[in-house]
Amino acid sequence: MWLVKPEPFDGRGLFKQVAPLMLGFGACQFLFTTDTMFVKAFFPGDEMASYGVAGTLSRALLWLVLPLAAVMFPKIVHATAKSEKSNLLGIVLLGTAILAICGAAGLCIVGPLVVKLAFKAEYVAETMKLLPWYAGAMIPLALANVLVNDLMARARFKAVLPMVLVAVAYGFTLPLMLRMFPGRMEVALQTLGAFNLLLLGICAWFTFGSPKSKV
Repeated sequence: MWLVKPEPFDGRGLFKQVAPLMLGFGACQFLFTTDTMFVKAFFPGDEMASYGVAGTLSRALLWLVLPLAAVMFPKIVHATAKSEKSNLLGIVLLGTAILAICGAAGLCIVGPLVVKLAFKAEYVAETMKLLPWYAGAMIPLALANVLVNDLMARARFKAVLPMVLVAVAYGFTLPLMLRMFPGRMEVALQTLGAFNLLLLGICAWFTFGSPKSKV
């Protein structure tokens, strides 16, 4: 092996394939995870306890449906490589919508009991004020995640730049909204929900509305 003449490595080609995947999935992860870090800068630890509880329960919705998109991704890649038609996206999108909506409704119903059993009874009142907003914000993100997986699997990388711009705009807008409405945690979740809807709209356009061309 040491004596074999080395072949040139196409680093540029690899970067062109990997970078859009990192940026596209990274935009989703940014919207999924960063709200707590922003909110911590504006609220003391005792107030953050209920926000953390609501976030833990609401993010469980996404962990419930993420495996659907994860299983879909390699199958879409395979179908695209062989130019095969597949209705998998519609099935996964419908399944994700049903699970996410039913899960959010279930959290709003059994939330007080879950908080009492898994956390502390004194967190119930404040957590239930935030939980509907938090769970509702996760629904469009769950659907957007399915579309992002489909777009990335089909190498439709034109959607990546708008997705990154949404994530960047969210990073600037969230602290601004928290400064404009001090003491209102639900504003953070309303902002998150609005940007998740925007992300879903962009992904839906590039999935169903724009020309299916590669970059």
